[in-house]
Amino acid sequence: MSQIAAHNLPAELSTFIGRNSELAELTQTLVAGRLTTLTGVGGVGKTRLGLLVAKTLVETFADGVWLVELAGLSDPGLVPRALATVLAVHEQPDRSMTDVLADVLRPRQLLVALDNCEHLIEACAALVVTLLRACPGLHVLATSREALGVPGEQVWPVPPLSLPDPSSGEASRQPEASEAVRLFVARCRDALPGFALAEQNAPAVVEICRRLDGLPLAIELAAARIRGLTPEQIAARLDDRFRLLAGGSRTALPRHRTLRGTIEWSHDLLSEPERILFRRLAVFAGGWTVEAAEGICSGDGIAAEDVLDLLLKLVERSLVVADRSGPAVRYRMLETIREYAAERLREAGEEAMLRTRHRDCLLAMAERTIWELQGPNQARLFDEWEADHDTA
Repeated sequence: MSQIAAHNLPAELSTFIGRNSELAELTQTLVAGRLTTLTGVGGVGKTRLGLLVAKTLVETFADGVWLVELAGLSDPGLVPRALATVLAVHEQPDRSMTDVLADVLRPRQLLVALDNCEHLIEACAALVVTLLRACPGLHVLATSREALGVPGEQVWPVPPLSLPDPSSGEASRQPEASEAVRLFVARCRDALPGFALAEQNAPAVVEICRRLDGLPLAIELAAARIRGLTPEQIAARLDDRFRLLAGGSRTALPRHRTLRGTIEWSHDLLSEPERILFRRLAVFAGGWTVEAAEGICSGDGIAAEDVLDLLLKLVERSLVVADRSGPAVRYRMLETIREYAAERLREAGEEAMLRTRHRDCLLAMAERTIWELQGPNQARLFDEWEADHDTA
């Protein structure tokens, strides 16, 4: 390894907005644990957050911090070689590259950042486990749309940026108190010097950030349109968001240049049964229970008893959000993810069938509620009905 540079992390080309609490917590997690994986939906900012945290730890590790970019790699067998190239470790006759890396890294104290592991998840998991067992001074930070699934892994879900709280009046009084709004305004100023958040355009800016779920990539793509559109015009065109948000950086990988591309990348990594359930879940406009998914989305390629396992895999792959705030877990999709799933549902010719099933399910629930509303479960049944009614 090079003894000149303590890291190979790229310099920042734009300002980093928000995530102060996440930065502090993640830094402690990385130092205390040996393997931390940042997970989250595409475009949520896993790479940017990981790089910033890694840069703060350069002086913590005697042998530095080293970034291995895997996004452009397609052959799982080349994952060890990618790490070896970064660390200037050379092949040895009749030995696997993983064994050579283990010998070289055994006495070292360093942090390795493996970026974009999801399409090479098994190869990354195998390499990480082998090296962590052999090299006590090695720490690993991985970014992936799903966890590596190995012993000792600390999974750190990266949430979307904070949004204005409509119940507190923050949206109208102090919209820039939210991270999402601050990012949109900052990127608008990069694209159009002189842009300012004002009383007239603030409602539209808040709407943009909310409808884009606080996803940094989507917000940045929307802000780039400020050269030719007002915030109000951008907000009005978000029903066709995948066409609107298609002008990303020319130097980015194709799947990072458009909003559609980043979601399509996740979708293409799914198995066929996972794809079927994913698109069918678009029928729920709000949230749903496991039982609702089993009743409405099963059949024609998915057995009812397989729905739970498939649903949990979609949660693991960051395409479905599990909401644990109530007495039972409910599930939902971010609006942007649901829009993409709805497109797939229409393309599959299943929309009418799923809407009919959904209607019948709600009617059955209403009938059950009417009969049982006078009983001891009145409050619970009413809450269930209210939650599912939003999905109509």
